[in-house]
Amino acid sequence: MTGIAKNAAAGLTVALVFFLTLEGLLHLSGVEPLHERSDPYVGFAGYSPLFVEKSAENGARVFATADNKFDWFNRQQFPVAKEPGVTRVFCLGGSTTYGRPYDDRTSFCGWLEALLPTMDPDRRWEVVNAGGISYASYRIVRLMEELAQHEPDLFVIYTGHNEFLEARTYDRLLSMPGFMRDLGSLASRLRFYTVLSDIVYPTETVLDTEIDAVLDNSVGPEDYHRDDARRDAVLEHFGVSLGRMARIAEESEAEVIFVTPASNIRDFSPFKAEPRAGLDPADIRRIEGIKTTVAEHLEAERHDRAATSAGEGLALDPRDAELLFLEGRALLGLGSIDEAAQAFVAARDEDVAPLRALTPVRGIVSEVASEHAAGLVDFTGMMRDVSPHRIPGDEHFLDHVHPSIESHRMLALAIADEMADMGIADRRAPLDEATVSGIVDEVMSGVDVAAHATALANLARVLTWAGKQEEAMRLAGRATEMSRDPHTLFQMLTVLVRNDRHEEALPYSRDAARLMPDNADIRKINGIILSETGRKSEALEELRAAARLDAGTTDVHYHLGLVLSELGQADRAARAYRTAIEAQPDNADALNNLGVILAQRGELAGAVDLFQRAVQANPAHAGATQNLARARRMLGG
Repeated sequence: MTGIAKNAAAGLTVALVFFLTLEGLLHLSGVEPLHERSDPYVGFAGYSPLFVEKSAENGARVFATADNKFDWFNRQQFPVAKEPGVTRVFCLGGSTTYGRPYDDRTSFCGWLEALLPTMDPDRRWEVVNAGGISYASYRIVRLMEELAQHEPDLFVIYTGHNEFLEARTYDRLLSMPGFMRDLGSLASRLRFYTVLSDIVYPTETVLDTEIDAVLDNSVGPEDYHRDDARRDAVLEHFGVSLGRMARIAEESEAEVIFVTPASNIRDFSPFKAEPRAGLDPADIRRIEGIKTTVAEHLEAERHDRAATSAGEGLALDPRDAELLFLEGRALLGLGSIDEAAQAFVAARDEDVAPLRALTPVRGIVSEVASEHAAGLVDFTGMMRDVSPHRIPGDEHFLDHVHPSIESHRMLALAIADEMADMGIADRRAPLDEATVSGIVDEVMSGVDVAAHATALANLARVLTWAGKQEEAMRLAGRATEMSRDPHTLFQMLTVLVRNDRHEEALPYSRDAARLMPDNADIRKINGIILSETGRKSEALEELRAAARLDAGTTDVHYHLGLVLSELGQADRAARAYRTAIEAQPDNADALNNLGVILAQRGELAGAVDLFQRAVQANPAHAGATQNLARARRMLGG
């Protein structure tokens, strides 16, 4: 060895000893490697525990769901002191784990609680549903750190749909070359790198202790825009979060089962499509016209023409999520199953508001499970295999991601099988068809049909908010079939009226008015629907009833004016419009309609004043603008 080589070797040895010594000192100082102890992408403003210690009704000390968590979590409890022979299972995830739109009783976690004592009666089971509505993987990690302190034996984790719900920034990650990110991932295992990272790179985003709102109150689809770089960063963050979950389970000496998330791709259209960057405005207009054409062909079951038109549009913009979905429907109608499945998957993956787990999520979950020798249930594959044409749709999902009660049961059985394969449970009593049927009867006997109908109506309300009118209508219809009560009827009315389907809405509005005769809003809605369907005299009675019940009901006097005008009662209509204007001085429609009545009487000066006020209130009001010009000409102005 030459002198230079010896010096180099000695230098490397000194450096290696220095870094090993430094790592040892940092270890003794309690510094944890970055990849173990923190999220490199987000931090939290604080943390409040999900479970707090309380006294149960029998005086026993239990951990119970904290009062401030009921908006996101089921009410659950388990003993503070875990007794010998008890196997404690925590189910984590988002709203699917929660059991939405219902609750824990018919979630896969609730089914596990019913199935496991029959399958393995020699053990005592505690199954706790810790699924949080709208919870993404990085919030589940935080929760899992808490649950790891409560003597878990198994974590069951179903996550992947909520990764894009909260706004996060990844500026540092996106500006870093790929090879540097890979080196950073390796270096994150070193405590020295961790100290430097904390100094140089503070956490990217600080999120509130709790999510600002659940899905039905969060940002809408209009707030989403295509951002491929951010999508890739979110997926990378997802993988990091799953890895942290696996390590938390290992450190707590608990097993973990990961579940790949499934979604409805055949019967649920994308939340939002957005033209690709650089697309010519004329092509954008052409594509919108093609979508209308394709929809018309599908309505008439001209699937070949629909597929041809969809192909023409996709030649202009192959990433248009709506066109991809329409193409999937056309291809399915033609019997081109494989091509249809590809189109439906692409439509989900190109959804600009990605509220369903993207295709890479399944691979990430499987990879992390393999790396950590964890359990895995491929629910994505299960739902594909049991669906018609192997394309999941409404037969197994209530909306875009929430499984039906039966699908939850199927998932629970698959998880129980995986638990048996892992040695966590024994198949002492095989779950044959008769046994499972008995468990199903027991679980379903405790289901409140009216409560489930209300849950479906609430879900329809969320879909209405998201602009998914067709899907919302199906759910609202199911809700009213289960229970024709005020809540379900009102939601069905909301969807039908929003879509101008007044004739279909009439039976629901009549029932609602009959059930709630003292509700001014319901009587008003019934009156409007009666008017829209040509039943003017009945409409007048309903609107008058609404005004008597509550004169301040929004727009009731305006609608009274409309009906009275159509019944030829101009003087009464004018009085109604004036009352409406007193309540809402900027009601352009009421101002314009009253102006028309004055003009017909020859009171042109008063009419001009009203038309001017209407245009000021709404400059885009074409009727008021035309009426103002006409009235001025008649005045000679």
